[in-house]
Amino acid sequence: MRKNETTPKVRITDQFRSGESMVYDLKCDNIRITISMSSSRQDDQWSAEALAKQAPDPPKISGSGSSRSEALTVLAEAWRLRSGSEGFPWLDWTAIRDALLAVRAI
Repeated sequence: MRKNETTPKVRITDQFRSGESMVYDLKCDNIRITISMSSSRQDDQWSAEALAKQAPDPPKISGSGSSRSEALTVLAEAWRLRSGSEGFPWLDWTAIRDALLAVRAI
């Protein structure tokens, strides 16, 4: 088996709490991204925010939903719509979801 068949495409390099949010640093092939997830106690909504760290001033994109999984789905779709434009590289959102599922983030 070749090396890239055994190496996961996405891996979590760090996870930590920041205020009310849980933050996940991921390495997606050669792209580093940060995803933070938090809940709003007022309206029982979850929000997920992502940025790719390869740009000096990376744009942020977010999504919200009634669960962490739904918030990530909305976030991924918003990213896909911008994929290829400046600051938004193509990402394997299925692999990102799998990595976050593995650590029970969603």
